[in-house]
Amino acid sequence: MKFILILFLLSIQAFAFDYPYTMRSPKGLLMGDAFTAVNDDEFTLFYNPASLARPKNDFKLFPINPQLSGTNILSDLDRFKDFPDEPVGASKVLMDYPVHASAGFAPGFKLFNVGVSFISSQSYDLLLRNRAQPILDIDIRQDKGVMIGFGIPLGPDRLSKKTKTGTQTSIGITGKYIERSGINDSMSLTGTTVTSALGKKKIEDIVAALGKTKGQGYGGDIGLEHIVRGNGSQFVMGLSALDVGGTSFKVDKNPDDLKVSDIRSQFNFGMAAGQDYKIFHYILSLDVRGLNEQMDTGKRLRLGAELGLPGIKLMAGVNSGYLSYGAMLDLFILKVTAGFYDVELGSKYQQVQGKRFIIYASLFDFSFDA
Repeated sequence: MKFILILFLLSIQAFAFDYPYTMRSPKGLLMGDAFTAVNDDEFTLFYNPASLARPKNDFKLFPINPQLSGTNILSDLDRFKDFPDEPVGASKVLMDYPVHASAGFAPGFKLFNVGVSFISSQSYDLLLRNRAQPILDIDIRQDKGVMIGFGIPLGPDRLSKKTKTGTQTSIGITGKYIERSGINDSMSLTGTTVTSALGKKKIEDIVAALGKTKGQGYGGDIGLEHIVRGNGSQFVMGLSALDVGGTSFKVDKNPDDLKVSDIRSQFNFGMAAGQDYKIFHYILSLDVRGLNEQMDTGKRLRLGAELGLPGIKLMAGVNSGYLSYGAMLDLFILKVTAGFYDVELGSKYQQVQGKRFIIYASLFDFSFDA
């Protein structure tokens, strides 16, 4: 009976890593990730493919767009003051502290109503928990792949770039192929696997020693979008079904039957309203996530805002009750975005807070009409 009670206590403390997205829009993250109906940058395919049917330039290319994110240790400087060198002391400092680091590229283009994005990303999420017998939760993902989508307006109504008032309803679909390698497991910190891996010097050697495996998967997304345009104003409603039926990865055979993170289906609803005053514009947005999943209402909600001025955009938002904020500088051939965003990592509302920063640059992107 005592053994069963211990297992129960451990299970309710289990850590849930963030939803295993391939990539996200940096601008969207700084708007609280309330981006399903905003969806106006180079990451369209990661939110709602129906947005490809919006009136826009006939061709747009974004060839170089690296992004980097990680744990925001600036918000916890006291924790890392006089950080110990020995493993025992370091483990005490890092206990119950989620560690995150990621980097990636998503170059691609949009041609009329078709969009293509190539994926190359790496993410590392670690959590050390359970002081009595330390357990290391690991979710390491290295993704390579391609996404191809298109959007089609429905019915007789169509909008153009010159249309000042009107409506348009669109549908979109995306197909994707992803090669994912990494680890998704929980391991004893004092076990032979972890201790031998930590003896390695290079990160790739550590990951390999922990049991890195590789898998391939196919998936698809479906989206709907309705736009109402007035004189300088626009209201958008979007509904997206991402990874319909789930994207499972066929993993290469390995002796320990290790796996990488599959991507489960997620249905999302979003609304966005904005006004363009020529000199400046604003956008307000709302997302409701995981309509097909059981979760606390507060964890579902995202709120976002954007204020656009010449050469700069300011973003802020609330994601599952946590604040996000940042800015984008438009320097013609270079766009730079930076800021801070927090995410919910637990299974309940405001259970485990992940504090993060993000830096993004888009270089030599351009567009023109055919």
